[in-house]
Amino acid sequence: MSFLKPKVYMPPTPPAPEPIAEPDYKRAAALSEEAVASERRKRKGRGSTVIAGVMGEQTSPTGDTGTKPTLLG
Repeated sequence: MSFLKPKVYMPPTPPAPEPIAEPDYKRAAALSEEAVASERRKRKGRGSTVIAGVMGEQTSPTGDTGTKPTLLG
C-alpha cells in the first residue's frame, strides 16, 4: 500500500563549510601602517587651510593689513 505514503523528496545534505583560515597578522599590520601613512600625507598644514569666510578676504577700513583674518571675523 505504497499509495498511502506521501512522496517526499529529500534533498542531499549540503557540503560542510570550508574551515576558516588563520588571520595573517603581519599582512594586516602592514596594511594598517600603510593606511595611516597615506592619511598623514593627505593632511594639510596650518598655512594651507582656508580661513577666509564666505565673502572672501576682507580688509578693515583702518588699514589693518598686517593681521591675518581669523575664523571669528
